[in-house]
Amino acid sequence: MPNMIPNRTARGLTMIVDLLIIILSYGLAFLIFQEQMTPKNYDAFGSVLPWILVISVLFLGIYELDRLIQYDIWDIIRKLAISVTFILLLTMTVSFFFREFAMPRSVLLAAHFIAFVLLFVWKSAYTKYSQLSRKGKVMFIGTEKEFEEMEHSLASFLSKSSYVRWYNKRESLAQLKVQINQYNVVFFGSELEEEKKDRLMFHAMKKKKLVYVVPKVNDMLLMNTSVTTMDDTMVMQVKPFTLTLTQLLVKRVVDIAASILMLIATMPVMLIAAIGIKLEDRGPVFFKQERIGKNHQPFNILKFRSMVIDAESKTGPTLAKSGDTRITKMGRFIRKTRIDELPQLLNVLKGDMSLVGPRPERDFFAEKFQRENKWFNYRHAVKPGITGYAQVMGKYTTNADKKLKFDLHYIRNYSFWLDCTILMQTILVVINKAKSEGEEAPKKNNKKVSYLTRKQESH
Repeated sequence: MPNMIPNRTARGLTMIVDLLIIILSYGLAFLIFQEQMTPKNYDAFGSVLPWILVISVLFLGIYELDRLIQYDIWDIIRKLAISVTFILLLTMTVSFFFREFAMPRSVLLAAHFIAFVLLFVWKSAYTKYSQLSRKGKVMFIGTEKEFEEMEHSLASFLSKSSYVRWYNKRESLAQLKVQINQYNVVFFGSELEEEKKDRLMFHAMKKKKLVYVVPKVNDMLLMNTSVTTMDDTMVMQVKPFTLTLTQLLVKRVVDIAASILMLIATMPVMLIAAIGIKLEDRGPVFFKQERIGKNHQPFNILKFRSMVIDAESKTGPTLAKSGDTRITKMGRFIRKTRIDELPQLLNVLKGDMSLVGPRPERDFFAEKFQRENKWFNYRHAVKPGITGYAQVMGKYTTNADKKLKFDLHYIRNYSFWLDCTILMQTILVVINKAKSEGEEAPKKNNKKVSYLTRKQESH
């Protein structure tokens, strides 16, 4: 069964095909308008071509089009639409900057439309073929609850001829070892005991099985560690969850500059949103609420009001749900488009927040999550953000424990480029309904892969 994580060679070959398709698209565009072309037009294209390729690699990489593993038509369309649009805009900017005015705009527009179509066909065919080729038996060892949370994702990844079976983590070590021999891939859940996991891992490696581990939060501590030796002993340096002074300085400078530019650019949108909120129910435009920031310091977060006035007067502190009746008509729109978050740019300018970071929680929920998971406090090592790694990798409905893993991964692996990537990928969150909805109401789980418990199997 193929690896679920594309290796560098596969990603490199995919990127080469993508670039060849983009070059082919330009060739077809020039062919369409060949009667209008002059030698100057072709010379301008030759001068801009290296930049086209660089820009294409940049945005195809940011939107992970070189590592698609699931056959999801709408996901491919969203990622291609955004990346091709950015490639077009930056190509036009580059041609203007280098004064290549002979680069025809008609060719640019046609080429990128053709590129979108051809890349869509190529990506759809490639991901479908990859999914059909992923045949095999998958074994999940852990709790039934954790398996059910991952079941849909596994179903969309595997071919229909494959199947997944869940085994309770409480089963004996001997029984699980026997069962591992029958499977191609083994998943270890995060709640599997360490000693049992180590022994099962050793057995799986011995039998040459592909193993995936759902990490615990404390496993994040060993990520991005430095390895050295003390005489003949290997040691790993485990750093605290924090940023260096240089990283903090760069992050703050970028926050100030970007928040000012974004406030200016989004002013018309915010003005329209404010008028819409006021006209709907004559209530206040803005909503202030105390949140917990860096080093557990409280601050007032500023948002456009998206709920009825005094929404929690009867319910008390509660998370928004899908189809929440407290959300106004205007509120539903600004939530889906993330316009309600724009006033937080003032929080960023003030210094309470950053553009990118863990989302700030209310004290009520922060204390609740802290009681449930002792590692939760470490997300307060950095300023909270308008968007974050958990927001682009997860969904609005992703539980606090999973979001915490993403947040700690972000802090541990922070870089300026990671911030830029998260900001760009936030556009996908805005246009993806599945990522922008509130907490899901309970619903029946329609299983797409077959699975049996050991108890069922024995009957």
